Amino acid sequence: MKKIRRGVAAVIFFNDNNKLKYLLFKRKMHWKGWEWMKGGTKNGESELASLKREIKEETGKHEGEYKIKRTDMYHRFDYEMPFVHDKQVWNGAKNRVFLIEFFDKNVKIGKIEHAGYEWLNKKDALRKITWPDQQKIFKRLVF
Repeated sequence: MKKIRRGVAAVIFFNDNNKLKYLLFKRKMHWKGWEWMKGGTKNGESELASLKREIKEETGKHEGEYKIKRTDMYHRFDYEMPFVHDKQVWNGAKNRVFLIEFFDKNVKIGKIEHAGYEWLNKKDALRKITWPDQQKIFKRLVF
């Protein structure tokens, strides 16, 4: 039986003089490529608590520096190999997708998982996202 890790994912954007910019992270841990924010929910943690923790860990932003919009979409995927985290073995993930508006574009990324980041317009962001499943969800959310 497959064990699926529950989590959250977010398309983060900033209104830069009436031009929306989207935040992508350059992943370096477990795989390499460009993605939007995502992370697993810890035991007993609500989606909202998980989302706020991930925002702080991955961008340095605190509550009040952004606005959250919950969507009905999920980002689902299987791991190529079983993933061990918190003494559990996972075969895939199912992340609730959120839209997050930042009130400024200053971020302090978590260096453990990411090597860098970029703010991009929607066309360039869509081209840069590594995984087709993330591209598909991004398209549905922002186009």
